[in-house]
Amino acid sequence: MNESLFKELLESLGFLVMERLSDATYKVLGQVPDWFTQVFHQHVLPQFTLVPDDISPFIENFLPIAEQFWLEGSSEIMKSGPWTETDASGTEHYFELSAVCLSHKNLLLLQILGRDYQEKQDLLQLCRENSLDYEILFKTQQALRRAHELLLVKQKQLDEDMAAAAEIQRRFLPRDVPRKKGIQIASKFNPCMSIAGDMFNVVPLDEDHVAIYILDVSGHGAPAAMLAVSVCQMLQPHSGILMSRDAGEPLPTTILSPREVLEVLDGEFPIERFDKFFTIFYGVLNCHQGLLTYSNAGHPQPILLHPDGSMDFLDKGGTIIGMGGIIPFEQEERYLEEGDKIILYSDGVTELEDANNNQFGMERLRGLLNDSRKQSIATLLDTIHLSLMEYVGPVGPQDDLSLFGIEITGLWREKHERDAR
Repeated sequence: MNESLFKELLESLGFLVMERLSDATYKVLGQVPDWFTQVFHQHVLPQFTLVPDDISPFIENFLPIAEQFWLEGSSEIMKSGPWTETDASGTEHYFELSAVCLSHKNLLLLQILGRDYQEKQDLLQLCRENSLDYEILFKTQQALRRAHELLLVKQKQLDEDMAAAAEIQRRFLPRDVPRKKGIQIASKFNPCMSIAGDMFNVVPLDEDHVAIYILDVSGHGAPAAMLAVSVCQMLQPHSGILMSRDAGEPLPTTILSPREVLEVLDGEFPIERFDKFFTIFYGVLNCHQGLLTYSNAGHPQPILLHPDGSMDFLDKGGTIIGMGGIIPFEQEERYLEEGDKIILYSDGVTELEDANNNQFGMERLRGLLNDSRKQSIATLLDTIHLSLMEYVGPVGPQDDLSLFGIEITGLWREKHERDAR
């Protein structure tokens, strides 16, 4: 190794490199490590001349030995062995000094021994106090450290996988429905983990109809999220669950009723197969006529908010999905008027707890809706979400929070009736 490369290597490893000029003086080569000023309280610049005797009594005692070593012309490196120095804060640091001859230049290499060395000293002391085998203890500690490093790598990979899963899940969240449909939608999604068991969406079925759903899988984390995504994949227009194909037709044309959709889901996701259940509100909205047909499988009852502040609950339906049809699902038809808003939410909203374990509750939600009823659906959900976050404070949500709203902005039925007059 050439001289320049060797010096650069020493500098990168954090050595203070000193070249002997005379018996008493040395020149600093390369950069001065930060620890040198911190421990020895000397401000030294590169190429600066210093007197090692002034640095530490230990170095002063080592110099005669180093002089004899250089005089003998050895090609080896002579080390002083470790010693301790205390900085201004009272912290002890371990150091080691080495003498070496490179290209006929006599060098001193001052090195601060890092955390590994201090841990070894601590282990040795522990062994002495407890009559333990140092080698076994040291190897055990090294194995634990390697296991910890491996866990960090695995955790990073898991975090990346969870982030990818969260991105896939977000793709199932609703996108803007064209304004000509006569509705506006808005949502707030606040999973308590990176992925959630809550999902919701608006799915266009044909020119006049859209499917609306919100679901909540029991539990949290990856298992709940995987089941939620599986359900969403089935709730697609051409899956055969939302629409059926008439004889001779290449594409599905007949919209299945909400009751029929829930019956299919109930058969496809039995509790004993997945060890989980889910609740779901599913409806079909005729955007031109303002006719909502829905069925609710155990999900928190959506609120139908009218412009005058009065409210109705969409409560017709049945039990949770996965029970094998033990209770038939009911469905209901409701005609909506311009200005009506449908507020769908998960149980994480009303069951949200503050630092004193007090729940947000239905009454607080209804009061908030009444006070904010004149706001647009997007602004209304922003208001609710802000109130929820202020209520929970630094404690943070204990469950996934989902808010999904639909506002009727125009109806073909009303326009047709006006034109007819």
